[in-house]
Amino acid sequence: MPATFSYANILHAVGQVFDEIGVKSIAIQEEEDGLFVEGFDSEGQLQVQIRYDIASLYELVSRADNQTEEPTTTQTTGVLSRFLSEHHRELVGVSL
Repeated sequence: MPATFSYANILHAVGQVFDEIGVKSIAIQEEEDGLFVEGFDSEGQLQVQIRYDIASLYELVSRADNQTEEPTTTQTTGVLSRFLSEHHRELVGVSL
């Protein structure tokens, strides 16, 4: 089944993950097999790097599209942790 996601859908879903961890700015690079996204803090220091392959993007955007109502704090708490755990991923270059 071909994906019909727009850049708006993809950026919204990725943005939700980065909002959760508190990044202040992002840099996105489209790659052959997905996206490479970097998040920076308010001082411009690298806070996080995440590489999304096509399957991960599809899953992330599908979840965001299926949320028909405004999520509660309980629903959004741990979104990044759950996503990374379910996809056996880890954050690269995390600065605390």
